[in-house]
Amino acid sequence: MSRRRKNALLQRVEYLLYRAAARAVRAGSEDALRRWGTRIGALSRHVLRGRDRLAMRNLAETFPEKSGAERRRIIDECWRHFGREALETIRMQHVPIEEIPTHCVFENPEVLHDAMALGRGVVILSAHYGGWEIAGLAVMAYVQNVHTVARPLDNALLERDLASIRARTGVEVVDRQRAARPLLKALQKGGVVILLPDQAVQPREGILVPFLGRPAWTTDAPAKMALRQESSIVFGFCIPSPTGHRLEFEEPIRIDQLSSDEKNAEALTTRINDVISRRIAARPELWLWMHDRWKGNAPGEIESETTDDQ
Repeated sequence: MSRRRKNALLQRVEYLLYRAAARAVRAGSEDALRRWGTRIGALSRHVLRGRDRLAMRNLAETFPEKSGAERRRIIDECWRHFGREALETIRMQHVPIEEIPTHCVFENPEVLHDAMALGRGVVILSAHYGGWEIAGLAVMAYVQNVHTVARPLDNALLERDLASIRARTGVEVVDRQRAARPLLKALQKGGVVILLPDQAVQPREGILVPFLGRPAWTTDAPAKMALRQESSIVFGFCIPSPTGHRLEFEEPIRIDQLSSDEKNAEALTTRINDVISRRIAARPELWLWMHDRWKGNAPGEIESETTDDQ
């Protein structure tokens, strides 16, 4: 469902705060942004206490072998990481488009080139992991005919600014409620579709398959689109470092090379989740544990997402 717009005064206040923050970010040094991002992330843990409890619970249920102290360390670093990424993303949104690739180095770019050369479209998959927003900007600056999915913000003023940034990159953004047809059309024309399939969906929107070893409702749309068009699936994960970001491409899934048993949405979605899960397990502090990924994970059970952010 579409989000309801906030009242006009609140939208205006949010927008003015965002603009002030954006000006400060653009004026600050990279070292200053890292320091302030770390502080903001650490503070967020105490402001969004409900999300912090959810993150700790998700981590405990996923990695019960880890001690409480180790889980606390991971989630604390997770908050700090996303504080830094929030400021870095704002800064990158205002960097000239031709300079963006210099801030995000591609590793194994031939994987993407080879997949595109097949001419059947490419589905790039990642997760809410590392610097996914910066990775998206880098791909949009590097590749033509890019499409992705988003839902409108609940602030019309911020939505207007975001639309301007997207227009500068040339990406075509489609509403997630009506995404299937335009994304399939893009793949038919050899385009690139970027998706993040690691968040929970309603049972009517996906299937129940393992994610980090636990059943989770997962969208099977990427698998269905790739199977229908025989488009290659390429995985890309953006890793931050003190000197910038690195977008690592993994070997693709070639639909034309799958066996008949593998050519179904459930098997392919399970394989997609396995790749994403492996990345998260290797660097758990880079993933968004604050999201209620396993809500309603028993068939027929739907749980409302946590709203206790006080």
